[in-house]
Amino acid sequence: MKTCMLAGFLAVSLGIAPAQQPSPAADSEREDFLLNAKVVRSRVVSTGINRTQRVTLEYGAVTHDGHFNDVSVAMKTFQGDRGTELNFKDDYKFNVAAYKLDRLIGLNMIPVYVERKVGGKSGALGWWVDDVQMMELDRHRKKIEPPDSARWNDQMYQVRVFNELVYNVDPNLGNFLITKDWNVVMIDFTRAFRLHRTLRTPQNLTRVDRRVYDGLKKLNGDDVQRVAGNYLSKPEIQGVLARRERILDFFDKQIASKGEAAIICTSPGH
Repeated sequence: MKTCMLAGFLAVSLGIAPAQQPSPAADSEREDFLLNAKVVRSRVVSTGINRTQRVTLEYGAVTHDGHFNDVSVAMKTFQGDRGTELNFKDDYKFNVAAYKLDRLIGLNMIPVYVERKVGGKSGALGWWVDDVQMMELDRHRKKIEPPDSARWNDQMYQVRVFNELVYNVDPNLGNFLITKDWNVVMIDFTRAFRLHRTLRTPQNLTRVDRRVYDGLKKLNGDDVQRVAGNYLSKPEIQGVLARRERILDFFDKQIASKGEAAIICTSPGH
């Protein structure tokens, strides 16, 4: 009796009808779901160029969607709209690596990703974010202002820090999702993790969240290899670590010049 009452209380407190099975909340639970759920439906998403699929998954009493990308392209020379790029890669594995690295530094702005097969093809399957109200592209086009500009700016500062860390060459506005609570969610890192040991756009660095700053301080090669070694090559990991040093050097100099309060966000960015 007490167990049933407790279950009912927890369901009500979470805004879930007692008879329904809640979706997994913890990262480990979502990983397990994405890895083991049965694909019951699949359709191509209209946005993007890599024909990402939205898949409906069932596992036990839980049904949830995911987004699946199986792109895996490597070219010695690639001619794009931003010019010529050497050693070009567009790889689904970078989505999983970005998620792992996000959690390692305490950012928590990227949905869970796992590597698995869908329709016989290996790719990255990500947790579908349900409460999205718009993309940053839509907000920008419609000139919609966030309700809390300071909090919004702090989130965007962290987006820029992470994109420098992973050297994301395609951080377009369609890859930033905005939830109904005005939290920023980052997706699509298939063109990140370049081998460069310098920063791509250091002028974009402005402020850093305390958790992220501390996470970068603690970041080391063993940890990156442990969580992302299956998705990144040794040179790609070395690039991450070299850029980490440059990011920390930049912020440490800014702190020495302007004071910690001007550079470190004292509250979570999201």
